[in-house]
Amino acid sequence: MTKKYIEEVAIKKEKKWKKTLLYILIAIISLILLSSLSLGIYVFLVIREVPPINKWMEIKPSQTTIIYSSDNKILGKIYKENRIYVPLYKISPYLQQAVIASEDKEFYNHSGVSLRGLIRAAIIDLFHLEKKQGGSTITQQLAELLFLSPERTIKKKIKKIYIALQLERYFTKQQILEMYLNLIYWGHGVYGAEAAAQFYFGKSAIDLNVPESALLSGLIPAPEINSPYRNPDLALKLRNIVIEKMYNLGYISEEDYKKAIKAPLGIVKRNNPNSGYSAPYFFDFVLKDLIKRYGKDMVYEGGLKVYTTIDTKMQDMAEKALLKIINEYGKKYNVTQGALFCLDPNTGYIKAWVGGLDYSKSQFDRVSMAVRQPGSAFKPFVYLTALQKGFRPWDLIEEKEVTYTFNKKEWKPKNYDGKLHGTVTLQEALENSYNIATILLLEEMGVGDVIKNARKLGIESPLEPSLALALGTSGVTLYEMVRSYSGFANGGNRITPIAILRVEDSKGNIIYNAIPETIPVIERALISTLVKMMKRVITNGTGKRANIGRPAAGKTGTTDDYRDAWFIGFTPDLCTGVWMGNDDYTPTNKVPGGLLPAMVWKEFMSNALKDIPPRDFDFLIEYSMPVTETSTQTNTP
Repeated sequence: MTKKYIEEVAIKKEKKWKKTLLYILIAIISLILLSSLSLGIYVFLVIREVPPINKWMEIKPSQTTIIYSSDNKILGKIYKENRIYVPLYKISPYLQQAVIASEDKEFYNHSGVSLRGLIRAAIIDLFHLEKKQGGSTITQQLAELLFLSPERTIKKKIKKIYIALQLERYFTKQQILEMYLNLIYWGHGVYGAEAAAQFYFGKSAIDLNVPESALLSGLIPAPEINSPYRNPDLALKLRNIVIEKMYNLGYISEEDYKKAIKAPLGIVKRNNPNSGYSAPYFFDFVLKDLIKRYGKDMVYEGGLKVYTTIDTKMQDMAEKALLKIINEYGKKYNVTQGALFCLDPNTGYIKAWVGGLDYSKSQFDRVSMAVRQPGSAFKPFVYLTALQKGFRPWDLIEEKEVTYTFNKKEWKPKNYDGKLHGTVTLQEALENSYNIATILLLEEMGVGDVIKNARKLGIESPLEPSLALALGTSGVTLYEMVRSYSGFANGGNRITPIAILRVEDSKGNIIYNAIPETIPVIERALISTLVKMMKRVITNGTGKRANIGRPAAGKTGTTDDYRDAWFIGFTPDLCTGVWMGNDDYTPTNKVPGGLLPAMVWKEFMSNALKDIPPRDFDFLIEYSMPVTETSTQTNTP
C-alpha cells in the first residue's frame, strides 16, 4: 500500500465525513427551522384566541348591589362577586404601595413582563421546586383576571405574556393598577379594594392606613388561608413582611415602619365573617322586586345602590316584640310562629317587616306568602259597606239563632262567647266582635258590595261570595290586610306599599325614584265614622290589650278553630298588623286576636311611636247619638 494510496483513501474519508456532517447540519438546521416554524405557528394560533383590543374596553367587572335602610344602614349586599368599583384616586396610596411592594416591586419599570421573574419561574417549573414567589407581574395577573381561566398550561402562559404586553401598550400604569386593585380577590367572597376595606376594617379604601394596607396586601397570594379571621397569627406575620418591604423600598419612613409593626390587626369583629343580612324577609321581597324591574344580571352584577323604606330601629323593635311574646307565652298557648308588618299609612312606606321568628330555619314569608283566614279582622269591610248603605253606628240589630245551608251542609254560626246578645247597636257588634249580628247585617246588605270595598282598599286574594265572608273565612295575606287598613288610617285612600325609595346605578345616576301613590276610594265621612267605631275596639272592646294610651283604632281577628289569631291596628302615623299561629295549621290553645297578637302590637307600637307626639285622626267628624232614634230604629232581616 503506497503512501499515495493511503493519502487518497484519507482524502475520500474526509470528504465523506464532511459530506455526512453537512447532511447532519442541514438536518439539524431544518429541524430547528421546522420547530421554530411550528412553534411560531402554535404561538400565532394561541394569540389568535385572544380577543381584539377593542373588545377589552367593553369588559365591565361584576359589581356588588348594596341595599340600604331608610336610616342609611346596609341591610345586605347582592352580588355574583362582592365588588364596589372605585377609581384609583379613591384607593389609599398606602394600599397601592403595599401591593406593589408585595406583588411587583418593578411595576413601574417593566413593560408588562419581568424577564427575571420568567427565568425564576422557569427554573422552579424545571426542577419542580416549591414555589416561594410567583413570576407574574401585576400586569400579567391582571391579564389572568380579565381573560384567563385558572388552569396551568403552556397555552395560558403564552396568552398571559401576550395580553400583558398589549395591556402595557394601551393602558397607563395607573389604569392597570386601578383595574387590578378592583378585580383582585381578597377572601370571604370579597372582590376589589373598596369591598375589602369595608369588610375587614369597616371603612372606605381611601381611608386605609399603613398596617391595614399591608394586611390586605398580604392576603392576595392565598386570601382564604391568610385570612385574619381564620389565621390571625399568619396574617400578622405576612402583614409585617409587607411593612418591611414598604420600608426597604422607601415608601414609608423608619418612624412609620416602627409604628406600623406594633399596630394590632384592627379588623372588624365578626361572629361569622360570612353572616347574612338584616330584615331578611323584607330583603327577599326587595330582591324579587329588583329582579323584576332590572333583570337578574343587572341586580347581581350591576353595582346598584338601592335605598329602601325600612327603618332599622323599628325593624329591631318589631322582631323583639314578636320574639318576646312568643318566648313568654308560646309554649303555654301552642303558638310557634308569628309575623308583623308595619306601614306608614300616608305614604305606603314599609317601616318594619317580620316574616317569621327565625329566617335561618324557615325562609317562608308569613307577611306576603302565607294565606290565612283573617277571622273577625275582616268585619270592618262589612261595617264600612253598611255605613255606605245608610246604616248608622247606633242602628240596632237583634241577634237570634240562625241556620244556613251551604253545599247541602247546615251551618249554625256562633258568637265567640257562645251567647246571644239580644238587640245590639252596630257599634256594640263591631267593638265586641259579635258574629251573628255581623252575619245578619251582611245578609241584609248582600255580599257583593263588601267584596268591592275590600278590593278598592287593596285585598287581591279570592273572596268567596257567601255569608261566611263576615267571619273572614276567605284566606288573605297579612300584607293585604295592613295595606287595606291603611286606607282606614288615612281617610279613605288606597295606598301602594313602597319598599324601594330610590335606585342608583354604579355611577350614581338615579334610575328610579318612588312616588307615593294614594287614590281616594272611600268617602272620608264614612271612614271617619268607621274609625270612630274601631277606636272603641281598643278602648272598650276585644282589643283592650292593645291600648297604647293614644288615639288608635283596630280590630281583632280569630278563626273558629283557633288556627289563626290577628290584631291589626293603626294610628295617624303607623298601621301595623300581627298574625300568630302555626305553620302546620294545628290549632293554638284558644288564642284570640285580642290576646297575644294585641300584646305584640302594643309592645311594638308603644316603642315605635315613643318619639312621635300623640295626635288624633285629622279627618274625624263629630257626631252625637240621637236618643229618640236609638230606641226605635231597627235593621233586621
